[in-house]
Amino acid sequence: MIDRTTLPWYREPTKGQWMTFVAAWLGWILDAFDFTIFLLVMPEIAKEMGVSYTATAGAITLTLLMRLLGGLGAGALADRFGRKLPLMISMVWFAVCDGAIAFAPSFFWVLFFRTLFGFGMGAEWTAGTTLAMENWPKRSRGIASGVLQGSWAIGYLLAAVVAGYVVPIWGWRALFIIAAVPALLVLPIRIWVPESEEWLHEQATKAARFEVKTKKASAFTPELVKILIWASFLMGAGLAAYYGITGMYPTMLKTELAFDSMGVARVVALFNIGMMVGAVVCGTLAARRSITLAVALFALLCVPALPLYVGHVEGAIALGAFLVGFTGGGYSGVTPMLLTGLFPAEVRARAVGIVYHVGAFGAAFVPMTIAAISAETGWGLSTTIMIAVAIFQCMLVGLLLAQPKAVAAVLGGVRSLRFSAPRTPSPPNVRDPAQRAAS
Repeated sequence: MIDRTTLPWYREPTKGQWMTFVAAWLGWILDAFDFTIFLLVMPEIAKEMGVSYTATAGAITLTLLMRLLGGLGAGALADRFGRKLPLMISMVWFAVCDGAIAFAPSFFWVLFFRTLFGFGMGAEWTAGTTLAMENWPKRSRGIASGVLQGSWAIGYLLAAVVAGYVVPIWGWRALFIIAAVPALLVLPIRIWVPESEEWLHEQATKAARFEVKTKKASAFTPELVKILIWASFLMGAGLAAYYGITGMYPTMLKTELAFDSMGVARVVALFNIGMMVGAVVCGTLAARRSITLAVALFALLCVPALPLYVGHVEGAIALGAFLVGFTGGGYSGVTPMLLTGLFPAEVRARAVGIVYHVGAFGAAFVPMTIAAISAETGWGLSTTIMIAVAIFQCMLVGLLLAQPKAVAAVLGGVRSLRFSAPRTPSPPNVRDPAQRAAS
């Protein structure tokens, strides 16, 4: 038998593990495409339906609020019936709901279908991320985490390119018809993608020991609840920064800088290229040094790039888009590895769903708040975006400094911020830290 751990990291995964990863990767791309096309056409929707930018930003808020329910539902379903089923259901759900917006007769129906879309969006991330990270070899989960989360940037990039060509010719509604395509991906997932080996092993262990009821009763210990709360705040700060960066940005480009759809597409493309590169670099740095160091460094580097990003430095908006994508979007690359490493397998899908989507719940109000503050103060969207994102990045670093001792083995600890010599790594089992915390 071949010892796969002696192979280069990209040859270690089996065919089934690659199929699982690609399915989650494609799902997140299509999820990103469906979510971000709305950001790109908010001014057109507001104009046609006679509503304010604050109202269209409210649709983003409702979408993100429903992600929490979707994540909780998918997490419970995934822990009981496996990771594949909720992944397939969610992909059909969000594709159909977003496609229905193309036929919305009023803004009420746009809000209605975007709200339902949020449920499927939350479910897809929870099931897909858990499935991909559990099946992937532990040795290279840092790289895989960055590539997986970086696929969101690919979806956003595709949405910008498609919008740049489609909207001027066929209008904004055509984008949402295209958004229904992801439902077709369910068929190859059903046929070729295997169930999570880690989940199957956990179910077999439960059945053999007759511990199903006791496991369920004692799964979330007080120590795990503390980790759950802290991680939710951490995700909230990170997602608030991201939605501050992206939520009203296309609208700002069109209304304050007079960019057309193709111009917006070019700037957004640079942002997402930066995010793709940054996600892989940050994930690799997190695996080699520590998650604490990687995320804090990228968050702090984002702040001085913000004036370039919002157009306050003449002629530098393209550079700013790439740099903010690299730093402000790049640290999202550690998210799958971080969250799946904090919790044991029997509660992992539920815990990951709770943490990610509770964080998204808090961040859901950011785009609407930025629009409202800009309207009330007269600062302009560019200034409001810059100030808000800088605050959230600093909050993220503060939460990393206040990390519980129980998560230090996963994140690398606060000492890593001093660039001290790396500690001897523990055995490569992502469940160990959470199990020690739960004991």
